[in-house]
Amino acid sequence: MKIAGCVIFFNPDESCLKHIESYINIVDVLYVIDNSITIDRTIIEKLDKNKVNYFSFGDNLGIAYALKFAAEKAIEEEFDFLLTMDQDSEFPNVSRNEIEDRFDCIEHLEDYGIVGLNFNSEIKCRKLKEVKFWLTSGNFINLANYKLVHGFNEELFIDYVDFDLCEQFYRINKKVAYFEDLSLLHAIGNPKRYNILGIKFTITNHTPIRYFYRFRNAKYLYKRNKKFYRKLYYKGLFIDTFKIIFFEKEKLKKLKLIRQGRRNAQKGILGKY
Repeated sequence: MKIAGCVIFFNPDESCLKHIESYINIVDVLYVIDNSITIDRTIIEKLDKNKVNYFSFGDNLGIAYALKFAAEKAIEEEFDFLLTMDQDSEFPNVSRNEIEDRFDCIEHLEDYGIVGLNFNSEIKCRKLKEVKFWLTSGNFINLANYKLVHGFNEELFIDYVDFDLCEQFYRINKKVAYFEDLSLLHAIGNPKRYNILGIKFTITNHTPIRYFYRFRNAKYLYKRNKKFYRKLYYKGLFIDTFKIIFFEKEKLKKLKLIRQGRRNAQKGILGKY
């Protein structure tokens, strides 16, 4: 089982080096793809030269472009799986042998497009749970099946890139699943937790431009496949909008960009903002 890994940098700090250390021994090679416009050489020089292949395009070309580049690189170098990681995600404390043993226990592994990890969970039950879609970070992409689909859509740029790939696997009857008891430490946005009258919920506090991409891509994908995305789409449209209005800062700017993103989706305008 040959495993390549990739992590996408965007203005990283020193913490990303600690996160890389948590999974560097899981992979045979790690592609570090830097989407930063200004490169922090002090961080790059601390990367493990024996295990890391570093790439920079001198511009922010988007997460989708970087992930597609990494997948094509891994296929070219004849790897079986590509582990995709976010720069702010920390891998659980497991060995390469344990990961391989887990995969050996999966019946008909060839039927899976993605086998991922849980995130921010304390579930102890050792179970492989099938889902319609899953987040990018901590995913082992089966590259044999990746070659059967279009792959990461560069036009989405960022957000819903992972869900789009899951839908592509769904269309060719390949499964998406994750190990319930193997959990990443992973932050989504700038989360803030609330407890009001016993109801607990989290506010993600994304930046205004991130909401542009999230709502634009959500509407674009929903228009393409209403049945697949219906629950996810309406959750974002109503629940996330409600949270922005009542709990987040810069709400007017965020709502303006959300409206613009949805209009762009209606017109089929994608790509970088």
